[in-house]
Amino acid sequence: MKRVLVAGATGYLGRHIVKKLKQNGYYVKVLVRSQEKLKQEGPFCSPIIYKFVDEVIVGDVTEPHTIKNVCNEVDYVFSSVGITRQKDKLTFMDVDYNGNLNLLKEAERSRVQRFMYINVHAAENCNSTLVKAKQKFVDELKRSVISHVIINPTGYYSDMTELLTMAKKGRIFLFGEGLNKMNPIHGSDLAEYCISSFSKENTSLHIGGPEVYTYYEIAELALNVVNKKPKITGIPKWAVKVIFPFLKIINEKQYNLLLFFFYVMTNDIVAKSYGEISLNSYFESVS
Repeated sequence: MKRVLVAGATGYLGRHIVKKLKQNGYYVKVLVRSQEKLKQEGPFCSPIIYKFVDEVIVGDVTEPHTIKNVCNEVDYVFSSVGITRQKDKLTFMDVDYNGNLNLLKEAERSRVQRFMYINVHAAENCNSTLVKAKQKFVDELKRSVISHVIINPTGYYSDMTELLTMAKKGRIFLFGEGLNKMNPIHGSDLAEYCISSFSKENTSLHIGGPEVYTYYEIAELALNVVNKKPKITGIPKWAVKVIFPFLKIINEKQYNLLLFFFYVMTNDIVAKSYGEISLNSYFESVS
């Protein structure tokens, strides 16, 4: 039986990974900051996972002394560690880069067979520190003696939930005209793809969901699910860019998040299609 350490286990994707690993016969060890969260439903209807976990380690990847020997007796390490909506003072470099690097050092010390990391697809030209921190860690991982698998998803269905939230209020705002395309993927489908890729070595994989949409089409889908008449407003790109310098001064973390999402919504982010869960069914499940 292969033993897997999951870092980021209480996040959206991490919860789906833990559940799928156990269902596929793996021994599941999790690294979490809060053990109580294992017994709670996760974000965006992601599953309660305590019953799928064999071993719990409480620690924080940004504090190396708390994760000492965490990778002992582990075959694979899976990490989806990264800042999303946290409100603490940690930066992207603190978490997405240094946090994952601390975990990688432990994996090297314990000589694990494989390190799988969740990156982002087609964002190389985005100037957000979020992307830069992730890419900096990817560079470290590729230089490691450990075999790596880097998964680059286009985006999660959970990322589309903000459009559903706006739909419930009666109007959806998009960056530009909303004509750029994306094929986001459900966390369960992505988890299945990740687990099936553990057998690969030293590779970078790009993956998306089963259906390609424009953002305008996603907005229409969200409005239809909540039975609202189509009210979609495009915010000119120039108007959004005017905000950037002021937001950077006021809140640099929010600036970098907005910069990332602006980039994603104004470029085509499409990769190989995978999975069976439709975006429509996801919207219905969380509406």
